[in-house]
Amino acid sequence: MNCFEAKQRRYIVQAGVTRDLGNYLRGLEFDVHTRLNADSYAASLTKNSNTALLPTVFGWSAVALDPHSAMNSAYQFLSAQRAISFLDPYGMHCEWGDTMHVTLHRAKSGCAITKADFLENKQRPTSPGNKRPQRVTRARTISNYAADIARNFDGASTERLLSSIRTAALARTSFNPENRLISLWSAIEVLLSEPRDDARIVHYARLVVPCIVMRHTRRQVIAVYNELLPRYRSRLNTLTRSMETESHGHEAFAELVFLPDNQQHQAQLCTLLAENPLALHRVFKLQRDYKNVKAVNATIDDHADRVRWQIHRVYRARNQLVHAGRMPTYLESIILNLAEYYRSAVATIVGRAKREEEASDIDQIVSEIGIRYGILCNHFRKSKADSPLTLGDVAKLMGRI
Repeated sequence: MNCFEAKQRRYIVQAGVTRDLGNYLRGLEFDVHTRLNADSYAASLTKNSNTALLPTVFGWSAVALDPHSAMNSAYQFLSAQRAISFLDPYGMHCEWGDTMHVTLHRAKSGCAITKADFLENKQRPTSPGNKRPQRVTRARTISNYAADIARNFDGASTERLLSSIRTAALARTSFNPENRLISLWSAIEVLLSEPRDDARIVHYARLVVPCIVMRHTRRQVIAVYNELLPRYRSRLNTLTRSMETESHGHEAFAELVFLPDNQQHQAQLCTLLAENPLALHRVFKLQRDYKNVKAVNATIDDHADRVRWQIHRVYRARNQLVHAGRMPTYLESIILNLAEYYRSAVATIVGRAKREEEASDIDQIVSEIGIRYGILCNHFRKSKADSPLTLGDVAKLMGRI
């Protein structure tokens, strides 16, 4: 066997469950017993906030690659039993703890594993020398986002967009990956128009891919720029202000990295980042992706192909769940990609509608985004491959024109 090949092992997972659920599982001949505070799992199970409601311990045996996978299989089994309980008109008190105790088979000690929410909100970045997250007025930001939706679309489009967002929000109310995938894909279908002549996946991919990839360059630049700000803010601002440009912030940073006329400033940036190899590599990769027209075409096409492939992959996984009842092993990674794609698509649609003077129709906005993406691609395909970027090219890539 290859030394890098993962080896599966047998694990024993112990989870605190309610008395009703424990009696039900005992009737199915599973390992269920009353919780004892002296046992090895006691410290793990008492970490649950609802531990007082869980007097029974359910034992689950699983063959898995690691303790987290074993814990996840126990969680999915309990979720399935809770779903079965919904078939009864009276149901039962079906609850368990998110923290479980996982032990290797025949081992004397184990560890506590908590079910992680892989769609949870990211933590705010911290300032250098300060352990507290940076203060961001999220309520104001979110209210502005809601106002953009309410003010820039007609009545029918506003209702449809909000319905799509509500459907996507269902993915955050369930730990079951099946529900999350189905909810997120349903939100995509609500957001876009119904197919007429094309196959469903061909239609949806053709509409949503431009909405996702349209701002790819902008997001790349902002990601690298934001990584540099906490440590190099003042020196980076001094460097961009010394350039002959009217741009500021990440847009000036894009001109600094992309334009060959700024070679002197690029050398100063390399000197600034000389003691930070990771930051230097990220800036190098960003410049390599946009060093000339040929590189721009390759970057745009490669990203669009990857996104299109992922959308088709999501649709296949969704069909396996809905029509065949099969759950792929790679489901959580698909959900993460789809959640990010959905946020990107909605942000692009709302941002485009803000530029219109009148209330927008969502189908028309999506069509315009597709047309503008086609114009952007044609602009660079018609240029000579070895041509360096111009200021107008950077403005197009950053979505300013």
